[in-house]
Amino acid sequence: MAYLVLALTAWMLLSASTALRPGRRGVFAALAYPVGWAAGELPAQAIVIEAALVGLLWWWGWPRTHWLGFVVILLAGIVVLENVVLVAISFYSRHIVRRAMAKNPRRPLAIPRPRDDHFGTWWRTALQIPFHPRDMQLIHDVAYGPARRNRLDIWRLSTTPKNAPVIFYIHGGAWTFGNKREQGRPMLHEFVKRGWVVVACNYRLAPRDPWPAQIEDVTRTLGWIKKYIANYGGDPDQVVVSGGSAGGHLAALLALSADNPTWRPKDVEGVADWSVRGCISLYGVLETTGDEEHWHGLGRGLRILLEGRVVKRTFEENEELYRQMSPMHQIHVDAPPFLVIQGGNDTLVDVHVARRFVDEFSRRALARVYYVELPFTQHAFDLTASPRTSATTRAAVAFALSVTSPRPSLSPALVAQYQAPPTELLVEVSSGEWVPALAAAGELGPFAVVSADNPFSRVLGAEANGLRRDELSGVLQRHGVRAVHTIAHDLSGRWPDEQGFALLGQSHEFASALAQAFEQFAFYDVSEHAVLVCASQDGEVLV
Repeated sequence: MAYLVLALTAWMLLSASTALRPGRRGVFAALAYPVGWAAGELPAQAIVIEAALVGLLWWWGWPRTHWLGFVVILLAGIVVLENVVLVAISFYSRHIVRRAMAKNPRRPLAIPRPRDDHFGTWWRTALQIPFHPRDMQLIHDVAYGPARRNRLDIWRLSTTPKNAPVIFYIHGGAWTFGNKREQGRPMLHEFVKRGWVVVACNYRLAPRDPWPAQIEDVTRTLGWIKKYIANYGGDPDQVVVSGGSAGGHLAALLALSADNPTWRPKDVEGVADWSVRGCISLYGVLETTGDEEHWHGLGRGLRILLEGRVVKRTFEENEELYRQMSPMHQIHVDAPPFLVIQGGNDTLVDVHVARRFVDEFSRRALARVYYVELPFTQHAFDLTASPRTSATTRAAVAFALSVTSPRPSLSPALVAQYQAPPTELLVEVSSGEWVPALAAAGELGPFAVVSADNPFSRVLGAEANGLRRDELSGVLQRHGVRAVHTIAHDLSGRWPDEQGFALLGQSHEFASALAQAFEQFAFYDVSEHAVLVCASQDGEVLV
């Protein structure tokens, strides 16, 4: 018995060590995910098991060989210590998440406390079992297409109001396995309890159905949501897409393809708007060319998987296809907001992939991006209802609420106040003087004026507006936009001065997208002949 306890204790020691520092070579790389995941997500249970093993040995009869008993106690103590550290890391994730979400200069998000959860109670977190709410209605296996796996589930409460926001969740599984009922449950249950409608779909799997069957099916599902989710109480104009691992890849690619018909099934008709309000990518495969600059040693394995089982075409002969399916290579100016959550110890999707995606998104897109990097965290951390999962769930909820929050209406009085005159629009020209906008257009040429101050006409303090202004300036610099400073001054004194930027040599569409990204009702389109006020949502002139 002593040798059995010693062997099991040694295994638990190896497991906890793998969770804290996963191997990257040989057999240690193969064990890193299955062993490290279990140890990293169930440390409290590991402490209980280790205590039970030592207790069993004590009951059975402590070994008479002194060195054997000493080794058992020593290893058991290390096991308990390592797992206490893992428990502390899980709880510390709450601080990591709050800090990451609050540091976005454009729109910091305050993450609620555990007591504010609608479903994630302390005892559910202690058990870590993803129970579903008792009052949750599950509508199973609704057909959204002709294939056998073209089935979706709808989750909601009997009390879910009409026109509820929708979260569309896409399961992972290396594009080759997985089911809509297996993943993301702790997060989705919280959304359901908060009055959201959840849609989770199956999609065709490789290698039986190679790429692009997977993205075509999730795109078809989005088309179904746009056409029919209102029948189940959902609002088709308030959709947030999410997924984990391969599902995170599909969710990101779907969110970035609103204006790209490449992956749309040709038989889906009657959908004019393919956009989503935002994307939540959990440890997603956000780059699919296998570039080792991002993958740090894991790119070769990804290539083997994609070439042999998913795409079933070589990268060398189909590089453009691999770039088309790579979210990192599809980031564009008017991409929707993103929340990217990634584990620092992920041995299936290297953390540098998420970091590089966020950097590229910040450089190329105009929308907000939030990035949460969880220390000592393995792939698929959200399968259990742990303290870490409850923290990332609160981040997901805060993000989803921020991108689906009702947009204030633009009143006729506010439209009239935007006009110049009565507002005085001044521009800083090359000589350093401030001149009226019409005169500035004669010197600089036509331009658009966008401000970051007072989002949706909600008056902020000088410090908050200053941070937003700095963020707008940074966005313009990253996009290489030539700009000069502007001030909009309300001569009546009813509205504070708003600082902005005159964008030189930029399209009307870019100015519209930028104004939307910074939550502005309108922007100015200035020429030598007129100062026009244009709606940020569609670019139409407001009169």
